[in-house]
Amino acid sequence: MSEPSRPKPMFKVWLETDDGFVFGPGVYSLLRKVDETGTLKEAAESLDMSYRYAWGLVKKAEGTLGQPLLYTHKGGRAGGGGTELTEIGQQFIEEFSKIGRLFKMLSEDPEILDRVGDVNTHVAVVSEIEEHGDTV
Repeated sequence: MSEPSRPKPMFKVWLETDDGFVFGPGVYSLLRKVDETGTLKEAAESLDMSYRYAWGLVKKAEGTLGQPLLYTHKGGRAGGGGTELTEIGQQFIEEFSKIGRLFKMLSEDPEILDRVGDVNTHVAVVSEIEEHGDTV
């Protein structure tokens, strides 16, 4: 008889402010793809999202945050337009990625969980974001 598999903790990470949800894994993936492809259209297509849905996700996050996550520029007749992450957008995907790696380590290493103790919930609130500098 085989040994039963050991349950492991799972986490879903999202960022929010006092005004509400900013973004979670979906917007994070979209911003990463925009960074890779240089366009919101290609990023949305690669994630099987409509452009309209992707645009709505970004606009909702920007509205809650009060700052743009993307910068769009037009290219003229020869093309060349595209979309880039703003500095804040870049900071958010970097911080979100760090948080994701931390939780992955916690879920994969039982010894880390033993050192943490019985705490099973962590709540973090972004209290301030500096445009030029470190994020919270």
